[in-house]
Amino acid sequence: MRRLEIKYITKSVPLLADKKIKVSFMNSDSDDFWLLRGINLDVAQGEAVGIIGENGSGKSELLKIIAGLSRQTTGFITTDAKISYASLRSLDDSLTGLENIRAFVEKAGVDKFKGDHLTNGIIDFTEVGQLLYRPVKNYSMGMYARLALGIALYVEPELVIIDDILTVLDQAFLEKTIKRMQALKDTGVTFIIADVKNAVIESLCERSAWISFGELQDFGPTREIMRQYEYALDWYRALTLPEKNDYLANKQRLQMMFDVRKVYDEFKSDQYQHGYTRKDEPKMRKAFYVEHGADPVAKNTQVEKKPKHKAKKGMKVALIMLLLGVLLGGSWFGLREHYFALPNITWPFFSNKNKEVSKTQKTSQTKTAAKKASSSSLANRSKQSSKASSSSNSSSSSSSSSSSEQVQTITVGSGETIGELAEKYNTTVAKIQALNDMGSNIDLTAGATLKVPK
Repeated sequence: MRRLEIKYITKSVPLLADKKIKVSFMNSDSDDFWLLRGINLDVAQGEAVGIIGENGSGKSELLKIIAGLSRQTTGFITTDAKISYASLRSLDDSLTGLENIRAFVEKAGVDKFKGDHLTNGIIDFTEVGQLLYRPVKNYSMGMYARLALGIALYVEPELVIIDDILTVLDQAFLEKTIKRMQALKDTGVTFIIADVKNAVIESLCERSAWISFGELQDFGPTREIMRQYEYALDWYRALTLPEKNDYLANKQRLQMMFDVRKVYDEFKSDQYQHGYTRKDEPKMRKAFYVEHGADPVAKNTQVEKKPKHKAKKGMKVALIMLLLGVLLGGSWFGLREHYFALPNITWPFFSNKNKEVSKTQKTSQTKTAAKKASSSSLANRSKQSSKASSSSNSSSSSSSSSSSEQVQTITVGSGETIGELAEKYNTTVAKIQALNDMGSNIDLTAGATLKVPK
């Protein structure tokens, strides 16, 4: 059973280079830098997966996206597990250690008895002592890591993400943490661990993913991936300084020139294999670039299409039966009329019926004529009323257009969000999205221009 599946994950960020300074690898066609370029991973329940790679490879960005702390540019994350995240930035620096523990316990939604039990377990595990009553911004990296790990490993863990935090632990507490993690794995808890200590990854993780410059290089058994990673590091260490600079510049140039449409083409071909057609492409494009929900392949595509085929077959059968009925009925009435035309044969029963039918037909004709007359008079009245209403509508529309709302153009500052802009200009997020044709998108780019009400 898969606990987590991620597909086609990309992440782009804007480059805010000074325009007076010319950077050699800057591409004139794009100012976007792609931290991640189409990552695909799956993690089973009770499994530990390691994420390895050099600094700046995109490991932390991928883990923050999985944890819901950052939004991907494209791709899907499918999981039914509650996610716990531990890093050197996962706590609230303005709160004390004890306040952070209580905040996470309260967020888990457990009752008071269990909450007190979890709080005591975290305090005993972390061995922070009197520092619990100090703001965590004053903690050393080691004590901060202890508290972050203790909260992640005790407060309702199902899928635990550990982002490069084991490295700063002392040896005694590291061994204690590994024992706790092994015990949780035996109960079905899933782990994703990013760390620069290969020994930690090898001891805990059955499989590992090697990410380099935002690309997934390989994903498989940890020992085999570690061997390939070590070979790559040895090759890089053997380069001269100019060769290293050229290598890094070329790799970063590729991160700028990355075309996300290649990933979208892979996604489309995957959808076509699971029942989607070209008519569904607008829906697929919206799911890929905008919604970022579950992968449409997992949405029972074929289950939705089977009833349509059955309905078509049923319609065909109904049409065939209707045609047969018309043919049989026509032949029966033709035979009856043929026998009625014979001069020497009388059919008293049918003749009486025919008289009754003719009478009913006459009465129905008179009724339909009366209905037509009444409907024509009603139509004339409705035309007159529609003319009057159209004139009133035109006058109201002219008055409303004259009082249309005025807008102004602003430039998005660094770090500004759409919510802050809405509050600043006394409007709503939905109004800004409507004025700029943003749909449901809430992401802003620094330096971009937006329309807001005056």
